[in-house]
Amino acid sequence: MAFFYAGNIALAHLAARRFEQAIQWADCTLHERPRLVAAMRVKVVALAHLGHLDAARAELSRVLAIDPKLTIAGFRYYAHYDAPEVLELFVTGLRLAGLPEN
Repeated sequence: MAFFYAGNIALAHLAARRFEQAIQWADCTLHERPRLVAAMRVKVVALAHLGHLDAARAELSRVLAIDPKLTIAGFRYYAHYDAPEVLELFVTGLRLAGLPEN
């Protein structure tokens, strides 16, 4: 159950643009649940916003191995309930990491 709290803390750090801390907490989550796509996405976005594009792309490839149909449009639809500024933070990071639009 600790992975759930760590994932929420990772998301909170991401929303606050504390990208290094978001990565640390996402890694805590992924240690317990290595295939948890939500934590992987947080890590992808945080890495991309820090300019670590190779690492972001590598993590994105792990996401796409689990969710191969993921696109920017699909993510926008899925996460439409997020605060607009958080949604755009995700979209920008996913785009920087190379996620296709459609």
